Amino acid sequence: MDKQQQSLTERLNRVWDPADFTSLFSSPKTPPVQFVKKKTILFNTGDPLGRLYLLREGYIKIYRLSEEGRETTSYLLGPGQLLGIRTLLTKEDRTMHTAEAITNLKVQTISRKECFERIVNDPEILIELLQAFRDRLALTEKKYESFIYASTTPRVAIFLSDCAEKFGIKKQNGILIELELTHQRIAEFVGAFRETVTLAIHRLEDEGIIHVQRRTVTVLNLERLNNYTRFGEK
Repeated sequence: MDKQQQSLTERLNRVWDPADFTSLFSSPKTPPVQFVKKKTILFNTGDPLGRLYLLREGYIKIYRLSEEGRETTSYLLGPGQLLGIRTLLTKEDRTMHTAEAITNLKVQTISRKECFERIVNDPEILIELLQAFRDRLALTEKKYESFIYASTTPRVAIFLSDCAEKFGIKKQNGILIELELTHQRIAEFVGAFRETVTLAIHRLEDEGIIHVQRRTVTVLNLERLNNYTRFGEK
């Protein structure tokens, strides 16, 4: 077994470890880190596919607009996550969503062609991409189930729990989600009216599960928050 095979085998044995895209974006040909201002649109629905983005700093929302102009956020992506993975596995040449920076960003990009070239030289990258698809699928399935089975409070709980797990910073009193989360932004993600989301947030606050201050959320009790994600009526 050569070194590449051995490395690949070891990585497969750690398939549940977090994805690390360092090798995918570490080639001398990779463009330098770019600074993107808040509210910048990286791409619109219907734009050509073809590039992958690695978020070094900041947050992006992926959303679609209905014919009535109502915005529904499909994904929220943060540091270390990959944007544009759909371009690797689809024959379609147009995006299905809009990607907007909701904070200032630092990103790196590569083309689909460059990505495939690096996979040929380093097959271990496929495992990292597989994990990205796995995480995206798991989130999509849970969100889909919540739309069918859950009321607004569990849907808000799922969103906050996911943010705490992926982006949270551990503090003495809980897990701080540094991202600015307005009630409207949460409503766009969970597919509910802002007024209903406000009631759900107040309910979680009253129960001592979260604390909201200046549009930032601290999860005080993650276990109790996760109890709401089981879709039972609370």
